[in-house]
Amino acid sequence: MGLMAPTLRTLTLVCIALCMSLYGTTAECLSTEKFLEMKRHLRSLNKPAVKSIQILEPSSCVSSNETRHILELPDGGCPEGTVPIRRVQMQDLLRAPSLSTFGKKLYAANSSFGSLAQSSNNIQYRWAKIDSKNGDLYGTHAHINLWTPYVKGKDKYSSAQVWLFSGLMINSTSFKPDGLYVSEELFGNAEPRFYIYWTVDRYISTGCYNTLCPGFVSVHPRIPLGRTFRQMSSPGGDQFFVRVKIVKERLDWWLYVNEEKIGFWPQRIFNHINEKAERASWGGEVFSVQGVEFPPMGSGAVAAEGFAQAAFVKSMQLVNGDGQYYEAPTDTKRVVDTRCYSLASDGVNEDPNWRRYFYFGGPGGRC
Repeated sequence: MGLMAPTLRTLTLVCIALCMSLYGTTAECLSTEKFLEMKRHLRSLNKPAVKSIQILEPSSCVSSNETRHILELPDGGCPEGTVPIRRVQMQDLLRAPSLSTFGKKLYAANSSFGSLAQSSNNIQYRWAKIDSKNGDLYGTHAHINLWTPYVKGKDKYSSAQVWLFSGLMINSTSFKPDGLYVSEELFGNAEPRFYIYWTVDRYISTGCYNTLCPGFVSVHPRIPLGRTFRQMSSPGGDQFFVRVKIVKERLDWWLYVNEEKIGFWPQRIFNHINEKAERASWGGEVFSVQGVEFPPMGSGAVAAEGFAQAAFVKSMQLVNGDGQYYEAPTDTKRVVDTRCYSLASDGVNEDPNWRRYFYFGGPGGRC
């Protein structure tokens, strides 16, 4: 399948080690006071560029203190000691519901995360995912099939992802090296992108997407968080996937994509998950506000349609205290709203490139 055409909308990246990226859009008239407040917010989010670069999208580079991975971007990209990251624009801030919620997930504080229907304060989520049993976990691994679900409007998103959790849900820690995310509100268009999220208090006040707040440390010189996937699966055609892994290495939790080290969550930002995680999940998540139909999940096809039609997660593994990978058990819990989404073929394939897998997704709608 050929590469997707570059977007006409300009996205600015920066090269940096620990920084920020964002939301935003719709023109609105701003008072002088509001405009100055946004300018101050932008200055707090964006570091000065070391140099400008041109890759698939206009980018720039910022100084980095991370020296463990000193590489260069193609075509003379970021110099040593810098990494790429998407720079925040004024239009990103304008798309956000407010500056205080910019770059944050709007979970309902009093809801039980992972229930079939979470609706509170005009916030609605649905899932089609599989949860592991609770235990001592030091990482997880999976291949996530890449599709482009049709998501129109900033009041909704669709994602395919991996979760790691620890602690009681009233004060829990979780992070997600999500395989694929489509959100007009966060990125200004409906292109599928790679993203992450973390929180230590069940999305109430901590954490953010990508590097929109201090926390995740980017180290890869060529792969910025929020980057658009350029090869996507098609019905009956070529199938593409991304290999995602989070693993505890010494004190920190590291994120790998296709065996490339992307960055890490430092131990100091966590509470319960400092030593180990307790549960992993794999699958899809969608969001909409009340009164708005839920978007498609995965390819938009129901799980029963199978390979090259429905989205899949395969090679599901967990990591034990000795750093050994083992196949995720089949006695896992399914969480799915069957009115709009589905799960199927939850089992083990003899093909070593598949092993533990399942199909998921659906067309969305009112559910």
